Amino acid sequence: MSDDTNNTNYYATLPPATRTKLEAGAFASLCSHLRDRSDAVQNMDLMALSGFCRNCLAKWLVLEARKMSAELLQQQQEDDNTNSNNSNNLIQALDALGYDETAEHVYGCTYPEWKRRHATKATDEQMDRYNASKALHAAHDKEVLKVKAERPSPVVADDDNTNAAASNSRPAAVGTPTSSGNGGTKSSLLSDVCCEDVESAATAAMCRPTTLSSAAKPTVPPPDGEMSVNIGILTVSDRAAAGQYETGDLSGPAVEHTLGSLVDGMNHQGGNIIHRVTNRDIVPDDMDAIAAKLREWSAPGVVDACDLIFTTGGTGFSPRDVTPEATRSALDKESQGLMAWVSSECSGGQPLAALSRGTAGMLGQTLIVNLPGSPAGVKQTMAVACPLLLHAVKDIKTA
Repeated sequence: MSDDTNNTNYYATLPPATRTKLEAGAFASLCSHLRDRSDAVQNMDLMALSGFCRNCLAKWLVLEARKMSAELLQQQQEDDNTNSNNSNNLIQALDALGYDETAEHVYGCTYPEWKRRHATKATDEQMDRYNASKALHAAHDKEVLKVKAERPSPVVADDDNTNAAASNSRPAAVGTPTSSGNGGTKSSLLSDVCCEDVESAATAAMCRPTTLSSAAKPTVPPPDGEMSVNIGILTVSDRAAAGQYETGDLSGPAVEHTLGSLVDGMNHQGGNIIHRVTNRDIVPDDMDAIAAKLREWSAPGVVDACDLIFTTGGTGFSPRDVTPEATRSALDKESQGLMAWVSSECSGGQPLAALSRGTAGMLGQTLIVNLPGSPAGVKQTMAVACPLLLHAVKDIKTA
């Protein structure tokens, strides 16, 4: 085989229609990938890293619809085919396609529903990364994105390549941008720059009642002096223990990453904290298995015994969620006030945080804390709890 053959760019040799189908499939896989990571990857994180987010993908779909509409209209005019009902309906459907609809396709649900389920309040660190990356951010022409036509009646397609968009048209859903009826347009778009939930989060932060974690009230300083902390991270999940997640366990690594960021921040504030993760494991939602692992990691005299154990998962209302009960069965002393306060603080930014039943307390010389099972919940809870937890650990170690 010659070198020329070896160096052939087979993608470039494919017919344009075939390449378009491949690219559409890749886009669908990207959307699916992001849906599966809704709790682990916020739009702000995507913007800071790559300059685009889920909202950008939805807007690019609308922009492609506008581009296709213009191309069809030009072709229609050149062919003097002004009476083609199918062509007119397709152009109208493309012009009537709104951002809310394409966002629902990208997110797998409506955008407000996704935000309610998965969005978390931006941390100062996230905002700093976001603002530092603005030169990368995709911008979108708000005028082009506006809905330009009344919604057409559904049309049964007779040609997959010509009328697919028309066949999929449907009555406007609640919240879908529509024509204003006076020749103008209206749109639900908040900005021509992504990511929109960054702006809404900032607005909400100004309107939200002040909480202890806000700048208006004192924050918890890092513990005085040098301290070394051995950490245990126990993921509680039937599916994770059985290896049924394609991505593997995400909540355990989220605990470790978040803790590292928080400790670094406290050390920059004058702390002198050395932490290392000495124990990691995954167990099913089984009371005996959970309690046994907590006792094992906190046994006195054991090498690398934990000063602080985080469990993640099993704190909800499912019949299999037994982490708090298993933890209480092992504790010598429970600290109900700590987790009640953490739940109150977290629910100010995410009301669903109040549904976590996690507890905390001491087992021998080890402090044990239950965290939610989602990476987003882990980050939110640890941001509130960690400074207090390290003070408690220091008190235990110096008692």
